[in-house]
Amino acid sequence: MVFNFVATGLSVVALLVTLYSAVSHAGLQRRSNQLPAYVDLLADFRSVEFHDRYWFVTQRLLAEYDPALGLHGLPDDVRRQVYDVVYYYQNIAVLRLADIVDDEMVALLRIRVVKLWEAVAPFVRREREVMGTDGWYLLRSLEEFAHDAQHMPHDTIDRLLHLRRSQRIWRLRRAVLRRRAALRQLTAARVPPPAAE
Repeated sequence: MVFNFVATGLSVVALLVTLYSAVSHAGLQRRSNQLPAYVDLLADFRSVEFHDRYWFVTQRLLAEYDPALGLHGLPDDVRRQVYDVVYYYQNIAVLRLADIVDDEMVALLRIRVVKLWEAVAPFVRREREVMGTDGWYLLRSLEEFAHDAQHMPHDTIDRLLHLRRSQRIWRLRRAVLRRRAALRQLTAARVPPPAAE
């Protein structure tokens, strides 16, 4: 009877360890999927040219061009700048919809995405009219991304940073504890046993 309880208890512990390992592995797998996407996106984001194009789109586009032109009616060089910036953020929005990047990206790019959408929205809406898409398809995921970013609470970034800081501290403490345990084992192995009297 006692052996049955012990066997059942060990089975439950094994099941819990397996579940924990599976959940941990899924989290690691998800992070490993995100890394290439982050790296690719950061390559463009680091360039001065990208930021110059972003500044042009958010600061000068509405002031210098009529939204009634839509996107197709803009001059080629202007349209190229708009497309480069808009589809960069559109790609992030699509990656977010596919759960490849998470809401941290929304929090980090929050103000930039909102400003971008405010600048291009009149042009996009006009382009949707011209295309006859009833206002739903062209750059819709960017629009949703900007909407979510705009309605995200202001303290989200602080919460995310605090959470990440807490996780980093916990990992650091675990690493220190592991090193100390390994050092104790190493020291215990080196200390010769006391001589018999």
